[in-house]
Amino acid sequence: MTATIRDVARAAGVSEATVSRALRRLPHVAPATAQRIEAAAAALGFTPSDSAAALATGRTRLVSVVVPSVVSWFYGSVLEGVDATLRAAGFSAALIDLAQADGVRRRLTARELRSARPIGHVVVGFELDAAEQALLREASAPIVTVGARIEGVPGIGIPEERAAEMVVEHLAALGHRRIGHVGADREEGMNPAVGAARRAAWAAAVARLGLESRPEWFGSGAFRIEASRDAALAMLGAADRPTAVFAASDISAFGVLLAAQALGLRVPEDVSVAGIDDHPFAAAHDLTTVRQSPREQGERAALVLLRGLGVGRGAVPAATPLELVQRASTAPPA
Repeated sequence: MTATIRDVARAAGVSEATVSRALRRLPHVAPATAQRIEAAAAALGFTPSDSAAALATGRTRLVSVVVPSVVSWFYGSVLEGVDATLRAAGFSAALIDLAQADGVRRRLTARELRSARPIGHVVVGFELDAAEQALLREASAPIVTVGARIEGVPGIGIPEERAAEMVVEHLAALGHRRIGHVGADREEGMNPAVGAARRAAWAAAVARLGLESRPEWFGSGAFRIEASRDAALAMLGAADRPTAVFAASDISAFGVLLAAQALGLRVPEDVSVAGIDDHPFAAAHDLTTVRQSPREQGERAALVLLRGLGVGRGAVPAATPLELVQRASTAPPA
């Protein structure tokens, strides 16, 4: 007959929960006890299963990953990184997608958090209101955010201000003194900090470098192609237009490129365009951009969470430094 976790517990003289913890390398099991359990399991030919562990401990090996949408390249890439890292450690990701048909995310509910009985949560790229944050804290499980901020919770992300500065400094070094910005005002349900940080850094860098500044050289594109195109049409269609545009994301930059094409402006001869992300389509558009890796951010978030669960050892690897990828969309002004 196939050995069970009960057989191992009886042979080692411990509880089934202790067997489960020891065989999953979780903390709070004495080394001598863990060795005794492993020896008993080996002698009986016992192979632990996730379902047995859940029954013995009352806990699953699931981590919820809460996203406002899976359609976005960024969110999908983060999810890939989280899932790959969790699977390598013997855990699984339970997706909670808050997207709605109207593009506005729905609220996170207690039912969703409790249905899979997750032992940890990764929250990706959007703002949680006070009630939603309270739900997560009441779950008494570790939380890590990616591209979002919750007070007192570990967060993974890039230095937003520095990314924006790198773009403005690059354009200024090429000789541009009139640099516009297609950014993002607050979007319902999304994290407003990203767009705000990049806009503030653009304004600060323009002032620090002594460049020209005009209110009409900012347009809100809401991190969407169509809205960014419309904002850029108004900005670049004016007689007193900027010679370069810093877009707050590559998606926004694609909208700026469409606007330039519609206005008969050549890129980069008439207007330079640069973004942030290094989106998979950025190279195809010859777009200058600051590279970030959302998949790597997902991997690092999962590692932080696993360490919060007492799984894994050693420090979480440092993030890859930001890199400006210069392509053909930027050049000195004519």
